[in-house]
Amino acid sequence: MEDRKKLIQEKIKAEEQVEIMQLKGVKQKVWEILTKEKKFNPGEIEIDPEFRLRLSDCEATVSIDFIVDTPSASFMVIKCASSAIESWERYVISFARVIKDYQIPYAVVTDGDNARIIDVLTGSLVGESIKNLLTRQEALDKMKDFKKIPCLVNRLEREKRIIYAFEGIKCPTVK
Repeated sequence: MEDRKKLIQEKIKAEEQVEIMQLKGVKQKVWEILTKEKKFNPGEIEIDPEFRLRLSDCEATVSIDFIVDTPSASFMVIKCASSAIESWERYVISFARVIKDYQIPYAVVTDGDNARIIDVLTGSLVGESIKNLLTRQEALDKMKDFKKIPCLVNRLEREKRIIYAFEGIKCPTVK
């Protein structure tokens, strides 16, 4: 029985390692697309930023793979996943809504090829491929008239709880 248990643990650990390697590859690909194809400066991209999420009854440290900034405000949050990107869509939208004192206008979840690019303020899907990411110049143009709009107070706690719930299942992580 102990041998069976040990074999199962080893199999799980091996699968987790494969998942971690896949995530690292996705993150590297997204980084290269942002910096080389979309022309964002490396200093405009926050990598694995962490935030304190305060709920009415608890606190947690949360993170996202990338936040892309413009001189005036954060423009886009990006969550990388090795599969089932749709399952992370709600998380990344909530993250964009509450992690700053205003809603970050774009939320993206991607596997490095496919993507769900969401306009956070309208809730609309604006692209389904990593190729649909806006370039740096397009981002700067869109942010010229951007008004920092906070998440509605009656929605804030619910959005934070969504992030908190996803953080509980967010493994393996890549650091």
